[in-house]
Amino acid sequence: MASGSIKRDSDGWMFVVDVASPNGKRRQVRRRGFETKKAAETELRSVLGLAENGLYVEPTRLTVGRYLTETWLPSIVTRVRPTTGDMYRRIVDKHVVPALGAVRIQVLDTATVSAFVSALLKKGLSPKTVRNVHAVLSKALADARDAGVVQRNAASAVKLPQVLKRAPRAWSAEQLGSFLDEVESDRHTALWRFLALTGCRRGEALGLRWSDVDLKAGTATLTNQRTIAGGSIVEGAPKTASGARTVALDAATVEALRTWRVVHSSERLLLGGSWPKGDLVFTHPDGNGLWPQTVTSQFKEIATRLELPLIGVHGLRHTAATWMISQGVSPKVVAERLGHSNVSITLGLYTHVMPAHDRAAAEAFAGALTKAPAVSVTKL
Repeated sequence: MASGSIKRDSDGWMFVVDVASPNGKRRQVRRRGFETKKAAETELRSVLGLAENGLYVEPTRLTVGRYLTETWLPSIVTRVRPTTGDMYRRIVDKHVVPALGAVRIQVLDTATVSAFVSALLKKGLSPKTVRNVHAVLSKALADARDAGVVQRNAASAVKLPQVLKRAPRAWSAEQLGSFLDEVESDRHTALWRFLALTGCRRGEALGLRWSDVDLKAGTATLTNQRTIAGGSIVEGAPKTASGARTVALDAATVEALRTWRVVHSSERLLLGGSWPKGDLVFTHPDGNGLWPQTVTSQFKEIATRLELPLIGVHGLRHTAATWMISQGVSPKVVAERLGHSNVSITLGLYTHVMPAHDRAAAEAFAGALTKAPAVSVTKL
């Protein structure tokens, strides 16, 4: 139990107390300049009350903006993936600092954060975006609490807007067929087919290396991603262990990759020593990897030309998943092909496909019953 002592000095009354902060560290706190002994005792009781609950923090005039930009961001970006760190920085710079940057971090309270959330919604930000902004702020304040900068996380009790779940945007089989027919003579036809038939992420396809492809076995192992962070290309392993996986390739995709490898090998032979280091499957004629946003722009251009719904490159992933499930592929198998860490993620995303399965199961069971031979029961 913390305790303190009060005594008189040249400036009036003072107290000394040994306290524990929220991060568990103990330190000696001194307060001077009280005009009366009673005033010193009152403040001492307040400090002791906080200390007993592990809530005492050293007073500071540090602002939310300074903490986020000078302390939290430089620390957090070393502990998360580059794309995650880039997302944190964009949210802090675009949303949090302009609105809350000047507020002293120890004064920030739940009401202020609630007003901030409401203001974001009034600006027209979607509920999902608002929740993302709140999540970053809450994470930063939780870290500040753990570091003994604030007593509590002012964002933790804020009521957040509900996000309405909508079925992922996907193409029909006919629409996907039209797209694949259109890109058959495209330089990147193998890339488009690989994305559409495996359901992999854009970064996984762009990070694919020839050493990861086994055309004889008809498989591709996804262990490398090519993404953008802070305006630069970043290559690295998938975010989760389940993201690293081997997927089977259909015969047509294998053939598309065989054809592409001949073209790719001739380009590499032509450039010789000037070919850049690396083993990427999908590149420009000079061997440099594709810029992710360029692939997205090209996809949009082709879809627009064909007057197809604009589902984005990620929509090819949703299309693959939707059609696999609709054709009776086990959600567990689909989850493994997509690299989901848990089948519940797959089920949550593609519940709109499940009613048809439920109806098919009911009809199949009923059909089996009507075809079953009658069972005679012999009385004993």
